[in-house]
Amino acid sequence: MGRSRKLVLFLLPLAAALGCQAINDLLPTHASGSPSPSPSAIPVLTIPVILPTPKPTPKPTPKPTATPKPTPSPDPTPDGLLPVGPGPCSLPASNPAHPGCVMDPAQLAAQVDDAITQATQAHPEYFNFNDKKCNNCYRITNLNGYLTEVMHQLSTSVCAYWDGEEFGVKNSNDFSEQWKVHTSSGYIRRPPGAYLGDCKPAIF
Repeated sequence: MGRSRKLVLFLLPLAAALGCQAINDLLPTHASGSPSPSPSAIPVLTIPVILPTPKPTPKPTPKPTATPKPTPSPDPTPDGLLPVGPGPCSLPASNPAHPGCVMDPAQLAAQVDDAITQATQAHPEYFNFNDKKCNNCYRITNLNGYLTEVMHQLSTSVCAYWDGEEFGVKNSNDFSEQWKVHTSSGYIRRPPGAYLGDCKPAIF
């Protein structure tokens, strides 16, 4: 006996009690299956994608610009005065290995004193004539200018050499004399006090 026939025999007594409408309500009209979800009912799963933040490109460190070194100037004297060296001279250089230096009487004092006087007259702006240590030993206000002018004046009559502290003076290579024509306190120093001695033969 089929399953449907058994169901009908079971429902007949029940139909008598409930009526035909109840039978129609109880009998299935078609096979039911699991409804297929519509495509629109499927939820869309959104997965956030986190992109890595790009690292900034580091700026190159600027290289320090090399500062050019200044070109050295010729060696000055220790106090920045007249450069060491000879003035104009018609005599050949004399460089004895072992000169003998003594304190003989000065022979060129007149030339040295005259060169100092000529310097004060040529450049009065280099001196304070109201401030003096002796009758004509004035305060020097421009030491480099004074020494340069003394060198110039000496070179008109003798040969002179500035060693950074003193003048060497000669009129031959037989001897030379050493003269310091300024004091440490900034005044003119004249003969005889400016005389420091002589060397034989001449040392320049």
